[in-house]
Amino acid sequence: MSDFNIKKASEFLRRKQEKKQEENRTRFEAAWRDFNKIVAMIIENYKPVRIYQWGYLLNENHFSEISDIDIAVQGIDLDEHYFAMIGQAMRLTDFPLDIVEIEKIEPIHAQHIREKGRLVYERTIDT
Repeated sequence: MSDFNIKKASEFLRRKQEKKQEENRTRFEAAWRDFNKIVAMIIENYKPVRIYQWGYLLNENHFSEISDIDIAVQGIDLDEHYFAMIGQAMRLTDFPLDIVEIEKIEPIHAQHIREKGRLVYERTIDT
């Protein structure tokens, strides 16, 4: 019967956890870069009134290998252009993407996004 070395096992688990944290940090930073590119594209091409960030990208500690990029837009009539916008956004990232029109989701979800999310863009009168 072999001896179990608790110190070696503990060190192995610590290194494994550090590696996972570093991978998540790298993914989080990449998602942030992609998020910013997508927001810039939406502002330039679709002129929204507001853009909110919500979901896992708000907190690096909650971001993981299954996290996505969540964006809520307000003040865009996307009936004819929704799939074009989604297609453009998807070309800017390899992350799963969730873009919602805040006026078209359940009011309780819209309220949650407005209260718990982060307003990242608001059009001024001059824009």
